Amino acid sequence: MPHSQFAGGGVIGDDYSLEIPVARRRGGSLLALGQSAGGTASSLLRAAFVAVVATAATAQAQLRFTEAMSSSGTGGTLDWFELTNLGSGAVDITGYKFDDGSDSIDRAASLQGVTSIAAGQSVVFLETAADSPSAAIAAFRTFWGNIDSVVIGSYSGAGLSFSAGGDGLSLFDAGGSRVTTEYFYAATTGFSFGFDPTTSTFGALSANGSFGGFTSAGSPTNVGSPGTIGAIPEPSTYAALVGALALAGVALRRRRA
Repeated sequence: MPHSQFAGGGVIGDDYSLEIPVARRRGGSLLALGQSAGGTASSLLRAAFVAVVATAATAQAQLRFTEAMSSSGTGGTLDWFELTNLGSGAVDITGYKFDDGSDSIDRAASLQGVTSIAAGQSVVFLETAADSPSAAIAAFRTFWGNIDSVVIGSYSGAGLSFSAGGDGLSLFDAGGSRVTTEYFYAATTGFSFGFDPTTSTFGALSANGSFGGFTSAGSPTNVGSPGTIGAIPEPSTYAALVGALALAGVALRRRRA
């Protein structure tokens, strides 16, 4: 029978068994909904299921790379990236390091100027010369305009400049363990690679008015969203979505003939 496969192993269709990883713990336990229930799911139930899966994945995450600029253009900014804490508590990043696509702790550079990222906060890290991060950060703020409240740190080191042809981002904790990694393709000059909080995916080009995206004050014109990824659903929202989906599943359930 026709069906659609979603993250977490759940299948929804004419005969369906929904498994939603909103309560995944160490060991991989899952919260299951509608197991062994046959039914025809409405478009509303399908949409609700997709929303729950996407937001649940976001809820489980902690630090994620949520933006990167690899080609600001001549006269633009230095390379930069954004880290966002998608978890429910602050994360201490003292001793954390960053590397590009080489993904090596041995080549990674220390993150400077920021020691903690609050829940829901997005922090920008700018590639700078080791002896002048303050001047580079001030120039970055002027270029983008209206980002006085954004927390900006820095990093410096050999071989860490992004390749406009495509590159990667790797974050390591103080013990040298990898925290998160993302990759991006060839740059479109003046557009950062951003993050979609509704699907928890990274890599699409930023767009003015989408997920906090805006046009820079400086020239050449850049489009990005330094310091924000748009609205992040509160953890209570996930529970509400699951509850709504459970009610919809009960209402639509029917036994196989």
